[in-house]
Amino acid sequence: MATPAPSSGRSYYGFVLYLFGWGSLLAYLVWALVPHNYLASIGLTYLPQPYWAVALPSLFITLLLTFVFFIYPSINLLLTVSPGDLRTMVDSHTVSLHQQTNMDKCGVPPAYDLPLTEVCRNLYTE
Repeated sequence: MATPAPSSGRSYYGFVLYLFGWGSLLAYLVWALVPHNYLASIGLTYLPQPYWAVALPSLFITLLLTFVFFIYPSINLLLTVSPGDLRTMVDSHTVSLHQQTNMDKCGVPPAYDLPLTEVCRNLYTE
């Protein structure tokens, strides 16, 4: 009989990833905060310069912010249909906002279509 509980293998993977995450954080903090002269004296001479301990997170945050503020909105704008597209047309079966007269006060209102011009007017002109 199948159960909704995760398999035992998933718990092993999760524990290994948990240990790997904390080990990586500890190694990063040692690399970033312990002087390289001390690390070289105990035989660790193959580490990158400490400059990269600050440069790599800064680069990652810069790339993330570039994606969030420029690339992601640009992708959404490319996926938006034009006002003259067939998917924005209305017909006799369209339920508009003005046809909703018997809305129940206690429940969730039924879904209805808003005209694209009204949506744009409310979003961008007020």
